[in-house]
Amino acid sequence: MTNTPTTATSTRVPTQHATALADRLEQGARALIAFASGLTDAQWQARMPKDGRTVGVIVHHVASVYPIEVQLAQTLAQGKPITGVTADDINQMNARHSAENAGVTREAAIDLVRQNSAAAATAIRALTD
Repeated sequence: MTNTPTTATSTRVPTQHATALADRLEQGARALIAFASGLTDAQWQARMPKDGRTVGVIVHHVASVYPIEVQLAQTLAQGKPITGVTADDINQMNARHSAENAGVTREAAIDLVRQNSAAAATAIRALTD
């Protein structure tokens, strides 16, 4: 039996900064879940002025973009630029998401917030200074 020494790359200990960011993300996700859980059905279906999306679609949208935001952060953390994304691209993505998720239930949106925020927090804790 051979003892293999533990190296810095085999054990990742979150940095203080990464831990603080992940904790903040989890705090925001808990606040969003509490907010969404307390809405009436009418409030869930209410359309936002100027935006037009329902509150429910916006909650689902927030949940669905966690992985995208993490991917962008990881790209930047590697010193790579974000290219090829325009405001029009983002607007189209938001419109497509809204159309595809118009009937999202509160339970489905909250479950997605829980799942994707937990994965995002884990990814953030894996970042190093």
